[in-house]
Amino acid sequence: MAIITISRGSYHRGREVAEKLAAKLGYECVSREILLEASQEFNIPEFKLVRAIEDAPRILQRFTKEKEKYVTYIRAALLKHAQKDNMVYHGLFGNFLLRDVPHVLKVRIVADLDARVAEEVERTGIPEGRAREIITKDDEERRKWALHLYGADTWDATFYDLVIHLKSISIDDAVSLIIHVLGFPRFQTTPESKAIIDSLVEAMRLEVSAVWWEGTPQTQ
Repeated sequence: MAIITISRGSYHRGREVAEKLAAKLGYECVSREILLEASQEFNIPEFKLVRAIEDAPRILQRFTKEKEKYVTYIRAALLKHAQKDNMVYHGLFGNFLLRDVPHVLKVRIVADLDARVAEEVERTGIPEGRAREIITKDDEERRKWALHLYGADTWDATFYDLVIHLKSISIDDAVSLIIHVLGFPRFQTTPESKAIIDSLVEAMRLEVSAVWWEGTPQTQ
């Protein structure tokens, strides 16, 4: 039993790796579902949660604090899934959102920019220059937000256990490699690591309550 996070930049084919991996292992594959659950549980429009993790923080501190609150809701929803174990998560910032869980295998999928641009041009039919602009902007937004929230660069390999470059390695080979590494004792769920997740879920429940109360208008 284990938990895997698949981190990637835009148009890195990380979804394909995650879905094939989950199918091979018989694990739950989670991404957008986390946003939907957080949206429903906390009555926050889904588009606001998407912007909270995709847009870089702005100058206005009030808006930045609001985004941080939404990230708290997203982390609470993700930890509940992690509590059930046997999960592959391929949404943004999974390695940071589950940073305190000891048995998570943190994977980073990378690909050459030119290959990513070519794939986006083929997928959407937009000009190459426009595709490059979109991808570069997406990457920079995510890096800025991770730096703001966690003081970490999403491109720093030291934040991952395994970095796979999809150039000479195929999707199927990447899945096989991840499964091999997953067999190491370090990434197996233990009673101790399970207890840590349980305590994190409870701590997040209290943090969410505090955040919710802080944002609720008080009456005299």
